[in-house]
Amino acid sequence: MRNPWLKKNRVFCDVMPGANIIKMIAEAIRLSAANENCIITFEFNGVTVNVSFDSKPELIYRDWLRAINGYIKKNIGPYPNPVLTDEEKANDDRIKAENERRQQERQAAYQAQATAKRNAVEAKLVNAPPMEVSDEEAWQEFKDKNQDSYGRAIVTYAERWARLMQAEMTTGRQIEEVAEATSREADLEDITGFMHGAAVSILAQYWKYGEQLRRWHNLYSQLGNEGELANESGCVLNPAVLNLQARDQ
Repeated sequence: MRNPWLKKNRVFCDVMPGANIIKMIAEAIRLSAANENCIITFEFNGVTVNVSFDSKPELIYRDWLRAINGYIKKNIGPYPNPVLTDEEKANDDRIKAENERRQQERQAAYQAQATAKRNAVEAKLVNAPPMEVSDEEAWQEFKDKNQDSYGRAIVTYAERWARLMQAEMTTGRQIEEVAEATSREADLEDITGFMHGAAVSILAQYWKYGEQLRRWHNLYSQLGNEGELANESGCVLNPAVLNLQARDQ
């Protein structure tokens, strides 16, 4: 039951990046009590949350989860029903089942697309020569030192990318013409921006055509003139961290 002394005024609060919903609810309740028991309203992940000093935090959180999952409208509180009705439970279960079905369909479609892409890339590389390295011994030593899952994924991606570029270059095309498209084609590991920059650094150091790739990458990635500066200094620009990484790091 609503508190008869509840004030009708409302305060809208901003949510800071990285905030936690449970902590936000608790903070909103504290703010309500500190501001003459007004309604505190904030938006969290697309859901408008209304909280009073006497709101039940566990019920606010319950309905926030329900709103996030599409069971109810994305405007909740400050006084959710303490107990869901059988009709509400049945509706939640129906929507949950539908969400799971759609998620399974999306996952199946994604997996089919990923498998088709992998098969196409592997077929393209069947007759492609190995990556042309500048120092075979140093390259093998580098690979041996990067056998953890993260490092191995970057090395595998870099090597596959180099081979795809080499295949395109046999037709007379230049690195600058094929690097962008083949970088996406070579990505079978869901490479992040940072990992892509690391792959460029690897190829710049060990691939026969690495210097040409490095210079293209720096100019392609720059927002101002940082790519030009990186080319002059012998570094590789990693746009994921807006930082210049020396080739020997």
